[in-house]
Parts: sequence; C-alpha cells; structure tokens
Amino acid sequence: MIKKGEYGIYQGKEYSIIPEGSGKVTLRTRDKAAQGAGFQAAGLKKNIFIKEIAQSELEAAYEYKPYAIYKEREFIIEGINEADQSVILKSIDPNTVDELGFSSLGKYEYIKTVDIANVSISEKKRPILGFGEK
Repeated sequence: MIKKGEYGIYQGKEYSIIPEGSGKVTLRTRDKAAQGAGFQAAGLKKNIFIKEIAQSELEAAYEYKPYAIYKEREFIIEGINEADQSVILKSIDPNTVDELGFSSLGKYEYIKTVDIANVSISEKKRPILGFGEK
C-alpha cells in the first residue's frame, strides 16, 4: 500500500495525523480496537476513529510523498486505480507533453494514465512538525 500524507508515531504505533495548531494533533485510524485506547468514531464515519493529543506526545512525525519513475523520469502520482492496474502520473514540465504523450490538465499541469507495470513506485519520507531538526 502506498502511503501519502502526514503520519506520526504515538505509543509505538503509526497513525495518520492532522496537525491542528496550538500544539495539538488529531490521530486517525481505521482500527476498531483503538476505541479501547481512547479513540472515538469520527462523526458519521463509523469506520474512522480519531483521538486528539498534544503534539509533544508524538515520538516522530513525517510526511510521505509517493512518486513514480516512468521512462527514467520522476513523476508525481496523482492516483492509482487498483482495479485496472493503472497509475495517473502528473507533471509540470511542458516538454513532457510532446516527449511522453501527456495531456494538458490545466495551466502548467499535465497527466497521463499508464499501466502500473510500466512504472517503479516509491515514496519520499521527510520529517515534519520539528521532528528531525537539530
């Protein structure tokens, strides 16, 4: 599974996080067992559980950014369709349109859907919220 977004480590487990400002962070999970650890159902969404904690309670925080290598170039992953095994690549390079057959999405944005077998997918992980800084 490709991760995208902000995550943090709380009590040894990784959770999706939403920084709330004022030193607070909301943890998100789909694990029903988390209810025993103080998580509550997120409003009408019965399959997502949240818990607000102080940012200082996190052991680490980071952002995952997935990317794909296609034809020896790095692209942003706009989406993945697991049903038809395709990935939507995004670029801001206008040369991409002519060279690799991308379509214009809007001003300075180009996309192309390719077979997932034709790309190498990976992710970049960088510290956020002051973690990793010295």
